[in-house]
Amino acid sequence: MSIASKKSSIDRRSAMVSDARRIIGRAIETVQGREREQICRGTMAGDMPDPQFRFNVQFVEHREPFPMHAHEYAELVFVLGGSALHRTDGEDFPINLGDVFVIKGAERHGFGDPRRLKLCNVMFDPESFFAGERDLECLMGFHALFDLEPQSRGGRGFRSRLRLSASELAELQPLLVRMRTELEQRAEGWRTLIRGHFLVLVSALARLYAQQSQNAQAPIVNMANVVSHIQRTFRGPLRIEELAKIAHLSPSQFRRNFKRTYQVTPVQFINELRVHEACELLRRPQAEIKRIAAETGFASSSFFATQFKRITGLSPSEYRRRHVSGLSEREPVGGNGFRQPRLSPAAVAGQKRQTR
Repeated sequence: MSIASKKSSIDRRSAMVSDARRIIGRAIETVQGREREQICRGTMAGDMPDPQFRFNVQFVEHREPFPMHAHEYAELVFVLGGSALHRTDGEDFPINLGDVFVIKGAERHGFGDPRRLKLCNVMFDPESFFAGERDLECLMGFHALFDLEPQSRGGRGFRSRLRLSASELAELQPLLVRMRTELEQRAEGWRTLIRGHFLVLVSALARLYAQQSQNAQAPIVNMANVVSHIQRTFRGPLRIEELAKIAHLSPSQFRRNFKRTYQVTPVQFINELRVHEACELLRRPQAEIKRIAAETGFASSSFFATQFKRITGLSPSEYRRRHVSGLSEREPVGGNGFRQPRLSPAAVAGQKRQTR
């Protein structure tokens, strides 16, 4: 290695160490009845140091304003007591006991005027914890709470947040405590137990969101209903008019709103979802490609092959050969940035929004 290359490598490592040590703000955490200072750094290395398991749970209290900041990870926030102003780049929103909301990695936020604000912050890497969770993708509340509501902020209000009743919060809080306990004790199987508890928590929140918004006609709820409907029925024929009706919009309005939300047209979204599913089926050597095309909703094998090549950069047979031979650990990148078939189109769209 040349001197210049060594210097560049040292500089990169120094920058990573510097980022991991950077302090965004401080809060108070109570552990076994004793208070201690909890530091937020905003990086995975700083706040979730286990590179094999990017996850953390903190019970903190804010007694002073917390500065505006962003994270490398997502954060699921429970308000367990007190109140404050939740600050974003677009607007400030009051938060109180029972509020639950999600902060996506690229979103800047902070807390102003805290009054004994007590939070449980669940920090996680969405790619690690949500990839391949098909049941979650079929839940309207999941799309609304973890994707659409966070991006709807910025001058358009905080009206679509989830607010838990005292009994609902009491029912879910033990899950938070158990995840924190597993993180601290790290007994045999702790990662599996945490992942299971977390998915139970997310599913319960999605269900509660759907129940609370059952009769609502908010744009977030309508779009979430559309996406969950697509996730459940993409293997059959889907018509734009049908989806627009679910969204309570005209077909032209629906197309515009959908593309503004997901950066792809509804047809592109559906085709990417079908290809995503086809990638999973192609990993079974005995499955015929023609049958896979039909099972994933494509009207013909030729159209399936065209869309598959456009999205993944490979033909279905090439993809199968590469996967079976293990030549590539990561899936090829198509022209639209669709990288990993194990991620859903909605998750890919979320990644696009964060990198814009």
